[in-house]
Amino acid sequence: MMVNKMLRQNAVKDSSAMQKKWNWWLLATAVVIYFFVNFQRSSIPGTIFNELQSAFNASAAQVTNISAVFMYVYAVTQLIAGLAADKFGGARTILWGALLLCIGSLIFPVCSNLGLLLLGRVLVGLGCGAIFLAIVKEIDRIYPEKFTSVLGSVILLGYAGSIVGGLPLSKAVEYVSWRWIFVAVAVLTLLGYLGFIYCKKQVAIPPVRKEKLSILPFVVVMRSRNCRWLLIAGGVGYAVYYLMLAVIGKKLLEDICSTSPAVAGGCVSLMVIVAGAMNYLVGYLSTRFGNLRKPFLYITLSSCLLGAVMGLIGLQLKAGTWYFIVVMQLIAASAGFSPVTNSLIREYTPSQYTGSGSSVLNFVAYLAVAICGNLAGWLMDVFSAGKVVKDGVVIYPASSYAAVLILSMVIAVSALAAAMMLPETRGKNIYKQEKLQLKARRKKGV
Repeated sequence: MMVNKMLRQNAVKDSSAMQKKWNWWLLATAVVIYFFVNFQRSSIPGTIFNELQSAFNASAAQVTNISAVFMYVYAVTQLIAGLAADKFGGARTILWGALLLCIGSLIFPVCSNLGLLLLGRVLVGLGCGAIFLAIVKEIDRIYPEKFTSVLGSVILLGYAGSIVGGLPLSKAVEYVSWRWIFVAVAVLTLLGYLGFIYCKKQVAIPPVRKEKLSILPFVVVMRSRNCRWLLIAGGVGYAVYYLMLAVIGKKLLEDICSTSPAVAGGCVSLMVIVAGAMNYLVGYLSTRFGNLRKPFLYITLSSCLLGAVMGLIGLQLKAGTWYFIVVMQLIAASAGFSPVTNSLIREYTPSQYTGSGSSVLNFVAYLAVAICGNLAGWLMDVFSAGKVVKDGVVIYPASSYAAVLILSMVIAVSALAAAMMLPETRGKNIYKQEKLQLKARRKKGV
């Protein structure tokens, strides 16, 4: 009897150890997919801005619209992905999202006109939009006690895709057509997807939740005063980094400083390294210092504001390449707040709505990115007096980039002001506390 009991206990331990192993591999293959999500997000149009403009004879507004269309779709998908992750689980959401990513990744490089190119980006946006939130949900399932630090590490690893989308891609397009490069990316994405499918079959995935899909989680999130301020601080505040990384940063260096494409691409890759390192560092330090959140929001958002101000000064002083590289790295450091903002959304909302809360935060972030991308293209064209065309490439004047940096300053100031309105959580869920405070204010007629 005792022997049988020991055998059963050992079998349970072995099964548990095997599940931990396959859960780790499941998350690892999801990170591989996330790598290509970051590559797709950061490399188009920024790194191949001139190639796309030349291939399709497009204006700055049309090229930035390629990014904006992707971001609008990506933003809306965040809402769907959050609901799906909460109801169906992260793994099932990744399964379908990555399939769309693979299809769109192949359509994009083989198209012959802007219409088909945008269709490819729409599908990629739909697929990419499902991945990050689903990974957040899986981390919450697999490593609930180490959520902030694990999320910081995953973001750092995923950002390697954005690094490849900078200098390596800039060098590659000098020798190989951008079309063939993105076909190879589509194939590699498919291989990662097949690996994820295999790992998913080995893992005991939690059952689908019985309740129907509802907008109630979004209502709960939007009713929270803390969440609304966080959407401005962490959502809108993200737009400046992405605008510089994926839309105009590389071209600014080339147009204003006559920087070579390789060096400009290297600066973009360095931005990703800085952002990834900051995400890891902020996640680690936040956990290390008693789960403090707000100080890291202040530090990162202040870095964004400082970068925008220094950029404007540099345009007036006609500063060189290295000055603007420093400016871009300061802005890159502002993206390091993701572990904190994703932790705060968990601590401002009911635990069952983790995915939905993160989806609203991401929706606002990428909607802001899309709108700012459109505004940046429009501003560059409006303030383009003095632009020149050389070898089929449009070179924009300092006035175009000054207008974009002023927009960046406004965003950074707004995000900092919103961050000041947020309460500190120290890692505790304060949703119930906020509800009690709201009821008290209503009784007092406030």
